Amino acid sequence: MKISAKRVAAMGVLLAAACIVFLIESLIPPLLPMAPYVKIGLANVFVLLVIIYFGAWQAFVFVLAKNLLTALIAWSTFAFLLNLAGSLCAYLVMAGLYAAVFPRVSLISVSICGAIVSNIARVSVVVLLMQTPSLYLQLPFVCVFSVAAGVIVGVLTILSVKHLPERLTNYK
Repeated sequence: MKISAKRVAAMGVLLAAACIVFLIESLIPPLLPMAPYVKIGLANVFVLLVIIYFGAWQAFVFVLAKNLLTALIAWSTFAFLLNLAGSLCAYLVMAGLYAAVFPRVSLISVSICGAIVSNIARVSVVVLLMQTPSLYLQLPFVCVFSVAAGVIVGVLTILSVKHLPERLTNYK
């Protein structure tokens, strides 16, 4: 597949924006004090945009690049493992649901499912690294938080799709 300079530039801008949003979000104190490794995942707005406008394969590359770039900046192996697990799981669910059931299922639903799976993956990595299976007791709270996070990301994605000019989104 031939990739135009316009597509590469657009992906670069989206990647930079996703990294900046991720880094800003990492500076915010934990919203769920009992599970400080759980987060909203605002950078998933950009992942969803890439899935929509560029396709699943390029979104996969986008997710890997985002995680590698933010790991180079944050320089934490623990955070990298959490973020990679959460990002890849969210990507797999969101890309799969988008391909299989969108538009019968809304972007908000796709985002909610991605958020739930992402935060379950993050908890699982913490359980594995810290060898504390009792942390799975947090999952009901984490899932409720994930639904709210997914709604936020889904609404932001819908607003972005609705209000971005066509000349900025015509890459197919």
